[in-house]
Amino acid sequence: MAYRLLISMEVVEFVEQLPSRAKRRMREVIRSIGENPLGRSDAVDQDATGRRLEIAVVGDYALMYWIDEAHRQVKILDLHAADR
Repeated sequence: MAYRLLISMEVVEFVEQLPSRAKRRMREVIRSIGENPLGRSDAVDQDATGRRLEIAVVGDYALMYWIDEAHRQVKILDLHAADR
């Protein structure tokens, strides 16, 4: 069963500014994370509260999200250049 995707408005706006090819790829990755978020990340981090944050590298960009298992949601928080 797929997870519900909750995406920050900043991420949506960032994706909309990408070149067409990168935009299509990012949308595909976001959709695939919603379908199966477990095991998709390339790295992990923690926020200030100790919550596990997943990081998926997509081309030149890093997509940060956390998985809320209790509510079957994936919360996509940030998207930025991967070298940041």
